[in-house]
Amino acid sequence: MSLRHAILVLLQDQEASGYDLAREFANSIGLVWNATHQQIYLELGKLNDQSMVKYRHIPQDGKPDKKLYRITDEGRDELIRWLRKPAAPPRIRDAFMVKIAGGDLSDSASILRELDDQADLRRERLNTFESLASKLDDTSRDRDLFTYLTLRRGILDQQAWLHWADEVRSALKKREERPVSVPTSV
Repeated sequence: MSLRHAILVLLQDQEASGYDLAREFANSIGLVWNATHQQIYLELGKLNDQSMVKYRHIPQDGKPDKKLYRITDEGRDELIRWLRKPAAPPRIRDAFMVKIAGGDLSDSASILRELDDQADLRRERLNTFESLASKLDDTSRDRDLFTYLTLRRGILDQQAWLHWADEVRSALKKREERPVSVPTSV
């Protein structure tokens, strides 16, 4: 996936300014694909140059004109082509999991501190997903149905991670209760 496709997905229903897209990113696609404001604006420029989106100027008093972007037929065709292609499995790059893999060289307290910090972030993300899902009251509309299904995936991912964190806590507690083996000299 690329940022361009995420932007085209957001523009498929209505036109939006770069600012609107950045805000919408934070509340929807951004939950599964990260992008900064700067990246969004740069990509909008490229999409415009490639005729995937067009914009119109909206005059504003005392401010620069607002640009409202909309997807073009070329952009919609590109989005449909991309949607029909199989997606590559995501690459996992999780520094915390690497730390867990090397946990035998660390103390349990350090691991637990970071685990708790990560769990707090996961609970916050879970609450966000659940809140957004609860606001979708009409999944008979395709757009809402697929947004809901995306949120359900996010909810289940966070729940699974939190369940795993409980297993880590339990395993580390048992680790601390084990007798310490002291090497003996021959």
